[in-house]
Amino acid sequence: MNVSVVMTVLNDRAGCAAVLETLLRQTRPPDEIVVVDGGSNDGTREHVESLAAAHPQVRLMVAPNCNIARGRNLGIAEAAGPIIATTDAGCRLDAQWLEKLVRPFENDSHVDVVAGLYAIDAHSLLERVVGLATMRGQMEPVNPATFNPSARSMAFRKDVWARAGGFPDWLYTSEDTLFDLKLRRMGVRWSLGEGAVVRWRPRSSLRSIARQFYLYGRGRGHTQIESGDYVYHLRNLGLLAGLVAVGFWQPWAWALAAVVWAYFYVWGFHRRCLKISQHARSRRAYALGMLVLSIVMLWGTAGYVAGTLQRWRRPAVFRGRMAAYMAGEDAG
Repeated sequence: MNVSVVMTVLNDRAGCAAVLETLLRQTRPPDEIVVVDGGSNDGTREHVESLAAAHPQVRLMVAPNCNIARGRNLGIAEAAGPIIATTDAGCRLDAQWLEKLVRPFENDSHVDVVAGLYAIDAHSLLERVVGLATMRGQMEPVNPATFNPSARSMAFRKDVWARAGGFPDWLYTSEDTLFDLKLRRMGVRWSLGEGAVVRWRPRSSLRSIARQFYLYGRGRGHTQIESGDYVYHLRNLGLLAGLVAVGFWQPWAWALAAVVWAYFYVWGFHRRCLKISQHARSRRAYALGMLVLSIVMLWGTAGYVAGTLQRWRRPAVFRGRMAAYMAGEDAG
């Protein structure tokens, strides 16, 4: 059973080198590695070219200005293997990642999609807290029936990808989530790749965390996937903003706003932050968890609002394309 690994990269020479190094050391080596470069100018392309000269299974495709979803689709279309595994630049793959990711296909010919797992590759306490606060499967096991994997660790049959219409390349973020939901709607058979672990380094600064979750929120606004949490936060933040505004005339409203924030967010995040502190084995992790969860909530909600407004202004791009994508299924 031939397996092609497809990944995209843009101006991340070190991250690309790291993932390719671990790919080339797999206990079950990939038959093909397709790297789609979105137009790097930092030496990434030259590094992949030099690696491909020494390892013929490595292939480079250059697609300037393409987004991640478009890059994946281009790479998968050109890949030779009937089984496609995907990952991202910047990851480090456990040595048995591919072996364990493709094992369900080998054990059961009816399996169509395998969800891989991921773990935190933290270099600081902040990164550890960010990973614990935002990455599924870090503090409790995932539920295989509902776990929709990131494209940094998953595999699927190429014909299923074609039937789904590929990744939605009109989305900048949330494209893998929508792809997962499309596969769920198609009723294909899923399996969990036990032990197929990709290690991922979380963002290392508060500013980069804010930007990351703003973009994630904007993607959710474009698709309206799992919008319930964002609507909940919008309601709470609207109440807080109203109380703060009233406080300029009636100072008691500021005290009530503080109570509302403490109830919804300090108390609301308390149990999760306790778990974060326990898993990180650091008392400081509790306060960092509060800060990180607040940033994720605020900037994610801001991104959701921005994405929702863009969805309203450009219905043909977002609502129209999404409806067509979710409704259609290529018979090929």
